[in-house]
Amino acid sequence: MYSLLAIVLQFLSGSVMYSYLLARLINVDLRKVGDGNPGSLNLWRAKGMKFGIIALILEYFKGIFPLFLFVITDVVQNEYLIAIAALCGILGHVFSPMLKFNGGKAIATTFGAWTVLTKWEVPTILGTTFTIFTFLKSKGIIVKDDAFGVLLGFIVLLPYVLYKSYIGQVHILLFYIGNLCIIGYKYWHDWDKIINNYL
Repeated sequence: MYSLLAIVLQFLSGSVMYSYLLARLINVDLRKVGDGNPGSLNLWRAKGMKFGIIALILEYFKGIFPLFLFVITDVVQNEYLIAIAALCGILGHVFSPMLKFNGGKAIATTFGAWTVLTKWEVPTILGTTFTIFTFLKSKGIIVKDDAFGVLLGFIVLLPYVLYKSYIGQVHILLFYIGNLCIIGYKYWHDWDKIINNYL
């Protein structure tokens, strides 16, 4: 019963589009500016760092709460159910009922979900990878393509995930696969550019 409640509440938490709502408060419709994505990065690019950081923090923490409360109080203990609930938070963002099931790309929310599952391990790996990618992109060393940066992050993460699965934490691998499928879907239209630029 509590597991189902955690899953439902995490989906609902994920479906709250903070970046979109924050943008609307300043009379901006993120779906009509930049790349049309109703997420924190598009808000950052459209209205600057201040609004972008606020949105980024909100999107990150909705990937953590309320699931973290269920976990830390031992109300939900099954690792697989925790992974499912965490994934539902990401699904809530990507398929938000608030935006007629056409939400954002869920990168910040993904960081939050991984924080619940692995504390700071995966966020540190992904954060370091994205930071290096951003630096190389700013220097013109690699093509300015966000989808490639995301794909690179998941490739770098794979050895960690396989190791965790090897030592018995199979739920980490299953979550990784689900997360990758969701992110891959959201970047579907960018795969041709990745293939042409890097393969």
